[in-house]
Amino acid sequence: MPWIPRRLILALFLAWSALAFLVELSDTFTAFDRRETERADPIRWRFGVKQVEVLEQCLAEARQEIPPGSVVAFASPPSADTAAAAEFYRWRWAAYLLPEDDVLAISDPKAGELARYLIAHRQPIDLPRAEKVRQLTGCVLYRIRR
Repeated sequence: MPWIPRRLILALFLAWSALAFLVELSDTFTAFDRRETERADPIRWRFGVKQVEVLEQCLAEARQEIPPGSVVAFASPPSADTAAAAEFYRWRWAAYLLPEDDVLAISDPKAGELARYLIAHRQPIDLPRAEKVRQLTGCVLYRIRR
């Protein structure tokens, strides 16, 4: 009869292990299903997420209008909780996706002097020198008059 408790202990251990595995698996799939909403913050953006695809489309359309080597100002709305970081990361994505141009953040003091074009990503712009060139997917392209 000493072998019965060993089998019982083994069976309980296996049942507990299977339950723990299923709980972890459920948590993993739940997190995987929420990946789009969790990556809304630009700090967590990766290629393939919706926000990056919209920005890629916007900048691909802008590339057709902007001559290579131009200085481009980029404006985007701040996020509520990570305002400065969100603008910074969107600007860096824009600079990465427009490698043939010099992309400046709209907050850069030199942007007003140097930029010939302005891309407003999901943010309305009301500048007297900004002449709207074209409405793009997710953004607007402006030419800066001198």
